[in-house]
Amino acid sequence: MKMTRCVLVLGMALLVSACAREIMPPISEYTLSPVLQIPAPARKPLPMSIKLSPVVASQIFSTTDLYYAENDFSRNRYAYSRWEDTPVNMLQLVLQDGLERSGLFQAVLPSSSMAEADALLETTLFDFSQHLQPDGDSVAVVRMRFYLVHEQGRLLASKELESRVATRTTDAKGTVAAINTAVANIVRDLILWLPQVLDR
Repeated sequence: MKMTRCVLVLGMALLVSACAREIMPPISEYTLSPVLQIPAPARKPLPMSIKLSPVVASQIFSTTDLYYAENDFSRNRYAYSRWEDTPVNMLQLVLQDGLERSGLFQAVLPSSSMAEADALLETTLFDFSQHLQPDGDSVAVVRMRFYLVHEQGRLLASKELESRVATRTTDAKGTVAAINTAVANIVRDLILWLPQVLDR
């Protein structure tokens, strides 16, 4: 009996030791750095400035976790892949860069600026994740709503933009590449939409 107990204890000790030595895969960090396709300006800059408000989103997009969805009601995160910054922070910089390069405005101010602007662009992020399909494929989905607000607080217009891009691979790397493309599409569509609103 004593021998059996010793064998069990020794076996458990060896199992725990083996688990402790198991090498965990390294964590991969990804960035949002889309190749922006800026439409050529069809006019001189508007005689106005615009300020970006902080991007609003649910808690899951205010972390560095990289998410995938297996159905409409679940969000799961990759265990060994993540963003280098939160999606809301990265999108803020991408939007500012795109609007500045568009030449639509005399100035594009970040949300941290103390200066006053002629208009405010408010942004809500609804989706920023990979969606697995029943056939085994997947798409990256980025969905955002923009609100253009006059300096006096009057809503001028709002627009929801969504981009769905098929991933070349169903892993985190393929998802990140597709999300970058989807964000580039939304920035392009935003730049095309704003002049339509401001020319009314």
